[in-house]
Amino acid sequence: MKSLKAILLWPVLALTMTACSNVSEKLEKMIPSDATGVISIDVPQILNKASFIADGKLQVPADLRTIIDENDASPLCQVIDDLPYMGVNQDSKAYMFFTSKTLGQVLLVALSDPKLAHEVVERRSGGDFNTVGGVECIYVKDYLYAIHDKVLLIGRVNKAVPVEKAAAAAQAMFEHNQPSIAENNDVMKHLAGDAAVQAYLELKAVKSLLHKSATYNELTRHLPLLDIFVESDIQAMTMALRLEERQATLETTIIADENSEYLTLMRTLTAAPDASVLKAVPNSMDYTVSMSVHGAQFVQLPQIKQLITLFKGIPYIGRIDIEGILSSVDGPLTVAAARDPHLAGEWNAVVAAKSTRPEEILKSIGTFATALGQAPEIYDGEYIYQYDNKMIKMGVTDGVLYIKMLDYEQTEGYAHELPAVRELFGKSSLACFVQTRQGGTDACFEFGMADHLNGNGRFYTKSDTANATLELLKVMCAIKSGSPYDDNNEADANDLSDIMGGAIDQLQPVN
Repeated sequence: MKSLKAILLWPVLALTMTACSNVSEKLEKMIPSDATGVISIDVPQILNKASFIADGKLQVPADLRTIIDENDASPLCQVIDDLPYMGVNQDSKAYMFFTSKTLGQVLLVALSDPKLAHEVVERRSGGDFNTVGGVECIYVKDYLYAIHDKVLLIGRVNKAVPVEKAAAAAQAMFEHNQPSIAENNDVMKHLAGDAAVQAYLELKAVKSLLHKSATYNELTRHLPLLDIFVESDIQAMTMALRLEERQATLETTIIADENSEYLTLMRTLTAAPDASVLKAVPNSMDYTVSMSVHGAQFVQLPQIKQLITLFKGIPYIGRIDIEGILSSVDGPLTVAAARDPHLAGEWNAVVAAKSTRPEEILKSIGTFATALGQAPEIYDGEYIYQYDNKMIKMGVTDGVLYIKMLDYEQTEGYAHELPAVRELFGKSSLACFVQTRQGGTDACFEFGMADHLNGNGRFYTKSDTANATLELLKVMCAIKSGSPYDDNNEADANDLSDIMGGAIDQLQPVN
């Protein structure tokens, strides 16, 4: 009898699986063939692996709920908060895509109960659904919310347009009256795997995402080197995020022609990786980022020349031969930072570089400071100064020139003592290591590029029992959103001078 029941269940299961597949295919056919980027999100996989399903019902886990309540301005937190009440189809993928037309960024979500979605969207947007050109929609600021045939479309316009034009763009997608991305085999092969999140992004889509970020725009004002990857002739980038019980893995690929300017630059610029730079980095740093470079080529980049010009304009400290210091780098150039546990908004930091003449540079900096009346204390080979609430130590270890700016006496060990991190930085010309703690669980993210096109990352926790998917969501939910009212938005290139101009006056030898 049991075998008979099992046989009878097969057609039901097959029908269910086919229905789920059909819903995802329906959404794919809404994505225009000329979309500049597509991201597929395996909603059922994420919900199941993050333990959102309990007693057959969708609910937010209690420890994630705490973080959401503390970060209710985050768009991701709002989405997760609304999930149990939104009538989302729990068996279908969701899709985000980008275009250069009316709707620049679009999210498509399959619904099981459109009525519930109506209520949530009206509450979140503060508007009311109206029928415009045959489409039920709300148009608030630069966002269009539309529901049709059990699909929720949330689109952000590229520029302000009348509601009729935005609704017409949505209607064209709902009606499938244009060629779709499903017909583009080159793109679909990157979305066909079993990863929880998969993406194919042309460089235009990457730029669209980054340039709408106030945080990124602020960073590029002070770190124009970031534009090496964005302002290049890279064709596209792909990504696959896989979820496992104890970790999440990330695979990225840059698609570029063999003779592209990007590959030509990277082959000239990058030097051999070397994990010895980690001997100068405390193992408690929240963020550690490293890029191995040939300094002589590095200083020729327009972005670096711009920084050097700004630096030379700073009173007093601009006299330091920063170009000569950077030219001496032959290997990792590493920056590490951690939030100051004692002062809000302050950071502890370390800069370290593999140099061809570290001792010479160290002495030249000491001589420069002494000439300005800031003679250092020299202890155990380190030059020591007091700056504000922090102690600055400059020294050399194993050919690595370092500057530490800490507000405490270091007692912890070094990142070089962490086997996984040492291995990563020892084989990756570009590498980063992040440590975080959300909901009481220590978590880490490692990412490295062993060559110029392929990168691999890993998110994991230091707990043997923690759910890696849930912990990853906690970290993402805790990321603070930039505010349009932040003072940062008023910054300009002169900020470098404002920040550094008085620094030499506050730099004091330790008594």
